[in-house]
Amino acid sequence: MPDEAKVRIGDVVRVTGGPFADFRGPVGSVDLGRGRVQLTVDILGDVSTIDVPLSDVVRTD
Repeated sequence: MPDEAKVRIGDVVRVTGGPFADFRGPVGSVDLGRGRVQLTVDILGDVSTIDVPLSDVVRTD
């Protein structure tokens, strides 16, 4: 599946690698030029925006 079709703003995704592995949250923005995705996650009760590689996220159902 091409990166452009992988995730869209509003999709709920799971991070598959890196320090945020297994975190889940809605996509806030997709930067195809940088190959990055910003999503909102709950970290110890605090809502935070994280920036992760597009290759490290998968949509959840």
